[in-house]
Amino acid sequence: MSKQNITYNQIDFVVKAPRFLIVFSYMSDKGVAFVREYLLRLLKVTPCKPAQIAQYFGFNQHETEVAVADLEQHKWIVWQDNGLIALSAEGQRLFQDSQDSPHIPTLKECGGEYRMELLNNNFLKKDNYDKNRQQAIELVIEPKVLSESSEIARKTFQNRFRQLMEDDIINLDEKDISLYKIDAIEPKGAPDYFRFTQQFELLPETGEAKERNDVPTITHQENIQQAITAQLERFGHHDNLRELRNSMEEIGDDDTLKVLFGGKLDFTEFLKVYQEYEQQNGLYFLGQIYHQENLFKEINQVLNKLDKKQSKKIYWFAPSDIYWGKQQKVHEKIQNLINEQQNGYDFRLYLPLPSKRNRHEKQEWLNHFKDTSDKVLYGFCEGFLDGNTEILFLEDIFAVVCYHAKLSSYPVTFPIGFMTTNIRQVNHIISLAKNYLSSPLFPNKNEDEIGQKDFGLLKQNNHTEAGRLY
Repeated sequence: MSKQNITYNQIDFVVKAPRFLIVFSYMSDKGVAFVREYLLRLLKVTPCKPAQIAQYFGFNQHETEVAVADLEQHKWIVWQDNGLIALSAEGQRLFQDSQDSPHIPTLKECGGEYRMELLNNNFLKKDNYDKNRQQAIELVIEPKVLSESSEIARKTFQNRFRQLMEDDIINLDEKDISLYKIDAIEPKGAPDYFRFTQQFELLPETGEAKERNDVPTITHQENIQQAITAQLERFGHHDNLRELRNSMEEIGDDDTLKVLFGGKLDFTEFLKVYQEYEQQNGLYFLGQIYHQENLFKEINQVLNKLDKKQSKKIYWFAPSDIYWGKQQKVHEKIQNLINEQQNGYDFRLYLPLPSKRNRHEKQEWLNHFKDTSDKVLYGFCEGFLDGNTEILFLEDIFAVVCYHAKLSSYPVTFPIGFMTTNIRQVNHIISLAKNYLSSPLFPNKNEDEIGQKDFGLLKQNNHTEAGRLY
């Protein structure tokens, strides 16, 4: 295993990105003479102040100054004492013969749909936006920004026009372009989202968290980085190493506590345990289960060899961790297990819920996994192994355990775990999970009112079933 910076978690963030239809007129830089002649025509009608010229043409201050300086250089205008700009005698002579009026070229008009995220106002390439915000943490946008988004988009589009062309967000056949004006801008339906993956890394030499990397797909990101920091602070956590110790004892794991000794990763100890598991045909890993490509490669090999006549169970128990499932990889891996069910197993994804009146939380999970078949989405009472331990198992074959460590040394959860095919250890882990599901929800109540911690399918019509939640 490489000793370079080590990724211990990956999280998707999304920023609301409204869609706008923007229609604009443009010309090539070679057509600057057009602005000169059109401005002369305006001044022939009436003297103007620079601010009026800027408003009429849609220029910013710099563009206005350039246009006026061009006319001054040719001595076609004069400044009046009241601050107005008027045609000079030479400028008036340009219009003595109406047939000598310069031909005004027709502006080229272009329009398209563009998306702009609302934190740093980056216009987005197609690969960088998403229709939904599932499997991600949404960053907060101020209400004032939402209400003024069209005007913000207008100003940003004009000010960054050249950069947007260089970044191939505005695609025009001509490359030497000057933006003349935005003719129209209007919001288009529901917003999309700017989605990006933030990797959280540590330095193996010290085990300390590394400073976050910039988002590579955008130019401007100061506000986005501040919003990430603020969001992580809102999700602040207390250290759970003591609770994890209890979970490790329940599972019979004597290794991981040594790896996290002192609340940081001991990379030397990690490598030692990693090699021990490798020798025993197991796997020791750092990061979310759904990020372990080697793990799922092994799992798929096992599934392809199953006897289809013997239906087995694959259960996946999610932890009670705000960062779990906040990356699109989780959907990919769940869908893989759904698709492979023809190999002879029954797959269930168990999602943690409060023990009382969980209608809101249940709907949140259904929304979070709206693209996943509701036939595999189950609920169970939160608290299995203190909610800090994730389990994925196939009966009689393998078990995967992932601890979600909350440590003050790291800004987000630190997942670490292992896969074992040791049948004795596998059966012990499975029995812990199954016993929890079948245990009474309210052990001190009458048998008819007890219910189990297995709440059954999330989407069911009868709310009195599966644990008598209502």
